[in-house]
Amino acid sequence: MGAVGALGWLLPLLLQALPRAAGARPCSPKFFGRDAMVCVCNATYCDTLDPIVLPAPGTYVKYESSKAGKRLERREGTFQHSLHAPGLVLTIDVSVLLQHIKGFGGSLSDAAAINILGLSQPAQDNLLRSYFSENGLEYNLIRLPMACSDFSVRPYTYDDVPDDYELKHFALVEEDVKMKIPLLHRFSAVSRRLLSLIASPWTTPAWMKSNGDVRGKGTLKGQAGDKYHKTWANYFVKFLDEYAKYNVTFWAVTAQNEPLAALLTPPVFPTIAFTAAHQRDFVVQDLGPALARSPHRTLLLILDDQRIHLPHWAKVVLGNATAARYVAGVGVHWYLDGIVPPGCSLAATHKLFPDHFLLYTEACSGFLNLRFSVSLGCWERGERYSHSILTVLNNFVAGWTDWNLALDMEGGPNWVKNFVDSPIIVDKSKDVFYKQPMFYHMGHFSKFIPEGSRRVGLHSSRRCLFCHLEHVAVLRPDGALVLVVLNRSGRDVPFGIQDPAVGFIETVAPANSIQTYLWPMSRRAAGLPALPRVRPNSAPGTAKLCPGYGQTLPPVRPNSAPGTAKRCPRYGQALPPELSPPTTRSQQVLRPLPCSQPRRRERVFQQQAASQAAGGHPCDAKDFGHGSLVCACSATYCDTLDPVVLPAPGTYVKYESSKAGKRLERREGTFQHNAQSPDFHLTLDTAQRYQKVKGFGGSVTDSAAINIQSLSQDAQNHLLRSYFSEEGIEYNLVRVPMASTDFSVRLYTYADAEGDFELKHFNLTEEDTRMKIPILRAAQAMAKRPLSLYASPWTSPVWMKTNGAMTGRGTLKGSPGDKYHQTWAKYFIRFLDEYAKHNLTFWAVTAGNEPTAGEIVFYPFQCLGFSPEHQRDFIAQDLGPALANSSHRHIQLIILDDQRVMLPYWAQVVLKDPVASRYISGIGIHWYLDFLAPIDLTLSITHHLFPDYFLLSTEASTGSYFWEPRVVLGGWDRGSKYSHSILSNLNNYVTGWTDWNLALDMEGGPNWSKNYVDSPIIVDSSKDVFYKQPMFYHMGHFSKFIPEGSQRVGLAVSKKCRQCDLEHSAFLRPDGAVVLVVLNRSPVDVSFSISDPQVGFIEATAPADSIQTFLWKQPA
Repeated sequence: MGAVGALGWLLPLLLQALPRAAGARPCSPKFFGRDAMVCVCNATYCDTLDPIVLPAPGTYVKYESSKAGKRLERREGTFQHSLHAPGLVLTIDVSVLLQHIKGFGGSLSDAAAINILGLSQPAQDNLLRSYFSENGLEYNLIRLPMACSDFSVRPYTYDDVPDDYELKHFALVEEDVKMKIPLLHRFSAVSRRLLSLIASPWTTPAWMKSNGDVRGKGTLKGQAGDKYHKTWANYFVKFLDEYAKYNVTFWAVTAQNEPLAALLTPPVFPTIAFTAAHQRDFVVQDLGPALARSPHRTLLLILDDQRIHLPHWAKVVLGNATAARYVAGVGVHWYLDGIVPPGCSLAATHKLFPDHFLLYTEACSGFLNLRFSVSLGCWERGERYSHSILTVLNNFVAGWTDWNLALDMEGGPNWVKNFVDSPIIVDKSKDVFYKQPMFYHMGHFSKFIPEGSRRVGLHSSRRCLFCHLEHVAVLRPDGALVLVVLNRSGRDVPFGIQDPAVGFIETVAPANSIQTYLWPMSRRAAGLPALPRVRPNSAPGTAKLCPGYGQTLPPVRPNSAPGTAKRCPRYGQALPPELSPPTTRSQQVLRPLPCSQPRRRERVFQQQAASQAAGGHPCDAKDFGHGSLVCACSATYCDTLDPVVLPAPGTYVKYESSKAGKRLERREGTFQHNAQSPDFHLTLDTAQRYQKVKGFGGSVTDSAAINIQSLSQDAQNHLLRSYFSEEGIEYNLVRVPMASTDFSVRLYTYADAEGDFELKHFNLTEEDTRMKIPILRAAQAMAKRPLSLYASPWTSPVWMKTNGAMTGRGTLKGSPGDKYHQTWAKYFIRFLDEYAKHNLTFWAVTAGNEPTAGEIVFYPFQCLGFSPEHQRDFIAQDLGPALANSSHRHIQLIILDDQRVMLPYWAQVVLKDPVASRYISGIGIHWYLDFLAPIDLTLSITHHLFPDYFLLSTEASTGSYFWEPRVVLGGWDRGSKYSHSILSNLNNYVTGWTDWNLALDMEGGPNWSKNYVDSPIIVDSSKDVFYKQPMFYHMGHFSKFIPEGSQRVGLAVSKKCRQCDLEHSAFLRPDGAVVLVVLNRSPVDVSFSISDPQVGFIEATAPADSIQTFLWKQPA
């Protein structure tokens, strides 16, 4: 491109940015996809912010960033005397003073230092000023690893000489003296605020660890108070001493980074394990006294791990008076926040220990997706930062610290290859760095809420269903007020702000935006008369009770507003507001369209779907404003598929679904004799044979049955045919809970009579006899393929449990072989007996649903705790013999039925026992914590260790994390997430994949525990309709075309470009046909070719956000 052409392309972008200028220098924008904008900085230019100047009394300033392109745009305004009250009014209450704020910041890891120093000196200066100066975000918190972390380029500690208990060989390394320490001095030099440094160790020297390696599972040798623990405590003091020699002092240290990670992470990570009791004793006997005797007035933080461990961890450590005296606060990481609500963890901990602060010490994006660690310009990742910060600030957290300050284009470097994203991404080959949306989201807090600020009361009055926002109010030390408002929905939200001492602001939060308001507190200084107060029409902080504490927490409700943010260009589901209004069926309406184009988009989708008919009946398309469509079915109409017919030799058929609107569209084609090889080429190799496939399906829970039976009989038939018949997606796996689950409307078991060891009172319930059994028999009647049913129990009767309750931490009373365990084994047999009376037999049972859940304090759903050792012994002595001696001896037994992060350890414990292993056929896995453990280090390893035992995915659902919307009608990314999981699992020896609820209502229920989720089919019984979601069709790309008995075969990949990645798997069916499934999760079309050496070539294109299934015959 010539200079004139380049200028013509660049000038509109620069002009676009100029009116949005955040300060003295506007953003230099660069786009990496639609709506994916970063601000580019180099040695000669970088956008800046003006120093904060408080506005005059009676006025305010507003800083705004948005997905549309604004980056901390500054605007001024004047308070009003009255307010035409919009749907939402936020009222400041400075009489309610809550926690003090420590601040915000990031981490200077080795990787961050390498990237910063990889730039030229002027570019480095621009980067440091962007984070720490008055012209930047004014970070004041910096976390520093003590020696290596996973974000180093090598493993090391400061004293690798064995048995150096005196630490005579302790020495800082080049990473400290040549990289981090010089940078810390430069940070301080450009910062107007005092910087607070936090140090965290990842591991001890190898010679102190029980496994003799800085990596992997291991703890400190010995016990608290011995020479190993004393030496490790002195190691902290030596670190502080050495840094002090360079005039660097630390505000705090954490006792250990992620002390429970050593029980979960892959062996390559540097870790050392502590339990809460071990950390308590180490603090009491070693670390606390060592710090107290030293010259360092450094504070001590415990935990430094996921909030799922709170308040239990704090109770164990801070419940000890000696330990509590040495400890100042509790560090928290964000990675498992979706598992436990903040009220039950953070707020509950604050209530128990109000004198110990809570501080978020690590967070990053990209860790959930192994394919796209860095997603340049992804607005949703910034939104997730702000959502987390707002949530935790409103639950008594004092500050929030990001992980790496800067990473490279790959998300590294680091020696364990677990790349992630960062607010600043460095491309040293061009001497540039990119400020991501995460950077500006952080700035909306760090620049305006200095240390010493204090959260104040904020009342919310809402009169409309869709005008929900996330927000927090803070009083600064200089007397100014700060209000941060986040809108994660895809629509503008008008709202009002009231400061009773100053006046009113009428304003709008644009779609996908964040705003920070700043104004002086005193109204009298403005010379304005007193104003009437707008009374909120609901109590501040509408709340429900947190089980076990009586602690209030914000409602966890789905956000069904049309226009929910779309997925990032390269990663992840956009996260809607946690605090969203109750959703009713009437709210799930079609997106309003301009008057000049009524229902135009809906008609386009319908016309498009009609032309893409998958079978005899095309999709009746509906658009709910979530990026793609659903297919509506009723008593009189439902889309169908033709039965699968193999194409003629030398030809193929392709079925395609896409975000653009295709739903299993069928097309035919002919193989070619040669192909112009594109950048991406797949070659079939049927000589390589892997696991055989069991199948695909879903679960008939009480909730699913209620929803199916809420429809008219004709609509019910359409729903069941859609799942099980030849004109549907031909499910063959059905999971059936044994008695109640969280997806029931009440808690029950089949033997609730106290002390009934003979199970004389064992009885199926109406949920079985009137709901699940009739549905299962109807499904069997419609299915051409045999259905394989398998059952899973959630809990035993309460009289058998140690805690006397169906929920919460508890296991079976007694020990394997005793009357409790024998009775629980007989309970399985009685269940099978009773279902057999209704002519329903089971292919398999699992030993228990999620046995580790029963080890979690205050677990809110039905559960029964087992360790792998306990499950092993229960099977060997009780369940295995009971099944073998029954008339159901053909039924297969599946262990685990829990998260894959437990593998291969769980399998090793159970299957290495020669007695237990004799009764077992397979291993069940759930998908909810897949991001914690790479698939090859869990599933593949387990298969290679135990190749005679099948792996089966037994449960998955979307919308399960509390910060996600529960039901997203038309959410393509949720279907794409299903297919990504299925392909990943199949390519790692899993034999099948089972979804959770077959059908749910518009809220994602019903269920007694209110933990609503999404489903492939959503029922609106008020209209006698059901909606087939993208997840339904994604499932069909596998279930309809890969029947039981198919076998995975080899598929060689030849790729010439970085961005043309696809996901894929190939199978040989029992009838000799070949099936190839190809998934494209990127927003761009990808050209590729397929080669079957026995047939020929196919030249194809995988459209953006699409899935395709190819089917052809091989020569006999």
